[in-house]
Amino acid sequence: MGITIESTNFSADMGYGGFSRFRDKVATISSKEFGKHYAKLEKTMFLMGTEREAYFKKYDAKTKELVKNEVVTIEVANFCYQSDCEGSIDQEQAKEIYKNIKDYKDDNCYGYSGREDCAMFSDLVNIFKDCAENGDVVEWS
Repeated sequence: MGITIESTNFSADMGYGGFSRFRDKVATISSKEFGKHYAKLEKTMFLMGTEREAYFKKYDAKTKELVKNEVVTIEVANFCYQSDCEGSIDQEQAKEIYKNIKDYKDDNCYGYSGREDCAMFSDLVNIFKDCAENGDVVEWS
């Protein structure tokens, strides 16, 4: 079970881990400071009750500060913080993310490594480029 992320003309299948790694990369490429902040979410898995509430109150305040101070754009933050299971972004958000990721290259597998059509970073860039240039939305579910 995983997700499919797609634009009008391109799509990629991946597990939740691959999608998480991709969003981590988008966060870091967009802003190293935001990337470090976003990575702190990995450490919250075992927080419960009031400890969790207090942590996220501080975390959310820091996120708002980073957006307000233009360390990261609201478009990138919106993409990163949407549900893993289902979400979408519009053309303006796709343009902002594409602008940040278009020149980044890596050979990491973000999709299912056993498949011939394993999603690579360049495949994901094509999805955002398609939406940025041709409109519509990028959706995942």
